[in-house]
Amino acid sequence: MTVNLSKNREAIVAAWQDVLDDKTETDWALFGYEGQTNDLKVVACGSGGLDELNEELNSGKIMYAFVRVADPKTSLSKNILINWQGEGAPVLRKGTCANHTRDVANLLKGAHLTINARLEDDVDQERILQKLSLVGSAYSFKEPRQVDDSQRGPVGTTYTRVIPAKEINAAERDNFWRREEEEEKRRVEVERERKRLELLKVEEERRQREEREHTEREKRTAIPEKKSPATSPAAEAATLIAAKS
Repeated sequence: MTVNLSKNREAIVAAWQDVLDDKTETDWALFGYEGQTNDLKVVACGSGGLDELNEELNSGKIMYAFVRVADPKTSLSKNILINWQGEGAPVLRKGTCANHTRDVANLLKGAHLTINARLEDDVDQERILQKLSLVGSAYSFKEPRQVDDSQRGPVGTTYTRVIPAKEINAAERDNFWRREEEEEKRRVEVERERKRLELLKVEEERRQREEREHTEREKRTAIPEKKSPATSPAAEAATLIAAKS
């Protein structure tokens, strides 16, 4: 199913434009889904940068963030689009939302870098700044591109423009989801083994407890036989004499 960007479009666009505008303090906006629907909404906005954004990311959800950061080398602003697939998000949900990233990117334009993240370390400021340093600075970062090259008309009847960055992003996305599936399989196997070991431990503890209880019951129910006191030969003789008398 496709993502619904119409229901809350006005609020989403307003939050995105706030981040784009260098004159505002807002430097990040976070977007997520309404419950289990595909309706995108604004989750939160802030002015505390990536550190503050990190506190809002939910490990069990699929989210998107648009962030403005300052390039320490050029002192210019750069915009980042983060596709957040929480490590604990349901696999089926991840698969469904994987088809939404392109639509979200088409709405939240102006990103100089797109990052696929699933852990807080993936959104670490130092790591992101390193990636930003690889982004070319041949054009002004103060004016993000508003033209979506993928929507341009064909130059000729058989001409198709190849955008290297787009091809690379598509390959990275495919690799990301392949790694996600492999990681999810490993996680499921580890969880299954953990539950199996826990079950064995519970069964062993139950067996030992039953053995202890059985032993204690046997001790309580066992009644030692009472033996008659031994009779001496003199006592036996006296008894016989008394009987003859």
